[in-house]
Amino acid sequence: MATKTAPKTFASLVADEEAEVMKTAPALAEEATAAKALIPTREEEHEDAQDHLSGILGSFKRGNDTHTAADLAEARAAVERAALLVEGQKAKANRLTKAAPNIDKSLSVLVAEAVAKVVPYAAEVIPSFIRPAEAPENLAAGPVVVITQEGKATDKGGILTAGITIRSFRLPHFQQIDKRDMVREFDARGWTMRFEPIQSTDRQDGFIVDVIRVQQLSAYASVPVIAKEPTESDVKPIVGALSIEMVKAFPIRRDMAGGLTVSPGGGVSGPDMSARPESKRFTVKTNGDTRTVVVEAEYKVQSNTPNFPIEAVRAAAGKGAQAMVDKFFPGVGVVEKVSHFDMQTDNPQNVGVRVVLTSKTA
Repeated sequence: MATKTAPKTFASLVADEEAEVMKTAPALAEEATAAKALIPTREEEHEDAQDHLSGILGSFKRGNDTHTAADLAEARAAVERAALLVEGQKAKANRLTKAAPNIDKSLSVLVAEAVAKVVPYAAEVIPSFIRPAEAPENLAAGPVVVITQEGKATDKGGILTAGITIRSFRLPHFQQIDKRDMVREFDARGWTMRFEPIQSTDRQDGFIVDVIRVQQLSAYASVPVIAKEPTESDVKPIVGALSIEMVKAFPIRRDMAGGLTVSPGGGVSGPDMSARPESKRFTVKTNGDTRTVVVEAEYKVQSNTPNFPIEAVRAAAGKGAQAMVDKFFPGVGVVEKVSHFDMQTDNPQNVGVRVVLTSKTA
């Protein structure tokens, strides 16, 4: 009895297309890189040619007839040649860069997680760096969603930024993917978009393609990959953010006219409460590819309302500090937990806060 071969998933077909692109992509990328690397050399040659011409012209102005008319003509021709080579090299590098296909899908992988949550009825959610050449043949089990990353993502302290196109292939009776749902999911994850997404619908023969284009999305993983160890300047925003959250958590009794006042040192003052960091320190520990950063800060918290109970101020500090959990700080990581530590003082205005952040090194 013949064994039936299971039909290929659309994800496997996309993977086959990606594999074909990968056969030539490295060589094309290398060629583009080499072309870019030659630009400074061409520019230097142009500068040298200009200097040589200036030297000849200067000697003539000083009455020196050492150089001949042929020397002058040759120098001018060399400047023109060098200028054209610079222009041509830049054009060549630009052309080769555009010809080299993108093979990065690091951001589309993150977006796929968000799409799967928004479209739980999808049969497949596929992150990719290509736009599939063909549409899926079998859509009976549910929509097939392909997330195409438009270009290599920039990585700034664990924040990946690139353009994204979401294509949902579906039969008419399945629900349309809605950009508003995607925006809400992105917002819930702390991701940002520079421009409002554009949505369109394309009706094909027997199926529908919903398309959502996000021109520039900045996103990070729940445990982001951050190659470099954090620095003092990376950690500083955490201390300031703690001050803000503590003051915001205070039971406001009047209108917060003018909002919060933030000092360069990370202190924050509102109409009813202020929080000022008096010291901070941080440690970094790496276990395998997991990095843990522990930030400890000592604050002085107080009510700006006379005779207001310090217990309420300390309670606000505790509540506000917990609001930091799951927040992302570029170059450091995502806040995993927040706790308090005892300080060597009897002053109830002093509060010690410990913040633990995690990231991946690779």
